[in-house]
Amino acid sequence: MKNKNVRFFCSALAFLALLILLLIPLSWLLARKSLALPWDTTTKISGFYNEERDQFEVMFFGSSHAYATFSPLELWEETGVKSYVFATQQQPLWATYTYIKEALKTQDLSLVVVDCRMAFGEQEYYDQGVTYSYMDDIPLTWNKVELALQSAPDLEGRLSTLFNFMMYHDRWSKLNRQDFTFRRDQARDPYKGYVMLSPQEKPMPRPAIETVTDRTPLLEKNRRWLEEIVRLCREEGVDLWLVKTPSNLELEEKALLNTVEDFAAENRIPFHDFNEDYEAIGLSEDMFHDEHHLDVFGASRFTRFFARALTESWPELRTDWEDPAWAADLETYRAEVEGYGGQP
Repeated sequence: MKNKNVRFFCSALAFLALLILLLIPLSWLLARKSLALPWDTTTKISGFYNEERDQFEVMFFGSSHAYATFSPLELWEETGVKSYVFATQQQPLWATYTYIKEALKTQDLSLVVVDCRMAFGEQEYYDQGVTYSYMDDIPLTWNKVELALQSAPDLEGRLSTLFNFMMYHDRWSKLNRQDFTFRRDQARDPYKGYVMLSPQEKPMPRPAIETVTDRTPLLEKNRRWLEEIVRLCREEGVDLWLVKTPSNLELEEKALLNTVEDFAAENRIPFHDFNEDYEAIGLSEDMFHDEHHLDVFGASRFTRFFARALTESWPELRTDWEDPAWAADLETYRAEVEGYGGQP
């Protein structure tokens, strides 16, 4: 009887393993892929996993405010410091935590920079569009399993985020050539996670956030994951810098950001709100792609300003000025900027 139970258990385990091995390639095939510029998130996230080990000294995490603001190639040109933007649309803090853990598997980072926009979130769980945008492009690891547990309130939702075959099983009729030819193991993003956004003609006025001194409590789940990010960075011996990139903060957002600033002070974490530095950066109301995201020229000016702040606060960061691959990527970047009319 005991041997029959052992055989049954082994057979069930083998079947489960075979099922997973079949589901993984099907999930990669059927999953929605963001490959069209400038929103080529699949290339940017998948491309990170194909980068050289221990290459990056600094990495940026957060929502679209991070990937539309930090330009690693310009930062390298200014400082010699190599970096990558590992950000996704509306990336909640529990996803940021996972992305930091994933980055630390291959990169010996000195500094993690987190744009704290999503600390303002009011949701325990996000809709499928947001959830799949941060789940689809990272590989199936224990980190991804733990992230799935935080990303849905029930078992069905958690399994669906983990094995997106359940979400995309009806995409067969919509598959195109790229679904079959795209190779995640060959993906590479020359802009290192940065999303270059075009200029717009409509000026985006900046609210008078200086008048806001109130503090609005953070959602408890957001505060807990901020604490987990702090703990993780300390355990790994990596410096953490909480920032808010220029994004024309709404007044209610400023009250939440004041709470994040208090949190940073309580935990002895460096904090900076760059919305207070528009004049010093040289930003104007017409340097935004939309209401809250910098365009290519705004991001360029910000990155150059950020480069000075970075080297002043972390002067010992490792540099590599002579990398020909980065020099070639910078030329590609400059050519695209020229297409928008050159430098601001």
